[in-house]
Amino acid sequence: MIAHELISVGIPEIDPAMLGEVALRQMELHDVLHLPVVRDQRFLGLLSEEEILKNGVDAPIETYMDELSKIGVQKNDHLFDVMKKMTDAEVTTIPVFNDNGQYLGLIVRNELFEFYGKSFAWSEPGSILVLDLDNIHYSLSEISRIIEAEQGMIISSIISRPSENKILLTLKINLLDVSRIIAALRRYDFEVSASYTEEEVVDHFKERYDAFMRYLDV
Repeated sequence: MIAHELISVGIPEIDPAMLGEVALRQMELHDVLHLPVVRDQRFLGLLSEEEILKNGVDAPIETYMDELSKIGVQKNDHLFDVMKKMTDAEVTTIPVFNDNGQYLGLIVRNELFEFYGKSFAWSEPGSILVLDLDNIHYSLSEISRIIEAEQGMIISSIISRPSENKILLTLKINLLDVSRIIAALRRYDFEVSASYTEEEVVDHFKERYDAFMRYLDV
């Protein structure tokens, strides 16, 4: 999955003339701590609950615009890049931009982590590969055959389309060492654009996912 496919529906934008109190009510309504400040589809910054309380609920957002974070992701950024940026910045939402920097929408952290938790089996150790394919070269059966020839098995897969003619195929493989699989795929001219080992990524996101789910249960 890529960023523009993960945009949440129904999350409001904050106008800079809005009072902090109104923005706080919107955050409470949608169970987030961050909302985008947007005017004429131009992203002006990511507003946090902390900034509202610091500057006073009766103050218009536009009076402290220079304090807002300009964090965001590009529309074709991969799921894992989005997750890393959100967890590093400790934000509950993140804006998505197109190639011209225009605001497209917002990704909400709890929805993103729930999607990730459902998409990959935590109980199965393994690694994750991301293949960048042309439409005409996509063949899951062929890719599976190559992986199985190297004693691997596909546990789960996600397909996303960054453009009309391209496919991003994200695979979870049941092996921790996938160097032979990567080499084999490349011998057959499949482009492996990224690989993530269990230690590098999965445990990191699982810990954060489990902690966040525990928080939601409180």
